[in-house]
Amino acid sequence: MDEKRDLDNVAMLACTFGCDALFEHGYVTVAEEGALQVSPLAAAIPEIDTHIQERLAGRTVTRWSPKREPYYQWHRTHTFKELPPA
Repeated sequence: MDEKRDLDNVAMLACTFGCDALFEHGYVTVAEEGALQVSPLAAAIPEIDTHIQERLAGRTVTRWSPKREPYYQWHRTHTFKELPPA
């Protein structure tokens, strides 16, 4: 699939610091059904953690859909910052 041409499903407008940069750097992702998932590694950076906790935690992404889920799944697998294996 050519993701660049699937703009209806791969593109999502987001403010620069509110969501987009945090998403692109893997500090937040979109879980199945659209719930915002926060990386446990975000807590290590106080400014990021505070911003997420005050403005984003507990939110649901309205742009989630079954057609978009494969892209979010890719992000969870390749970009989202998980804890390293023990």
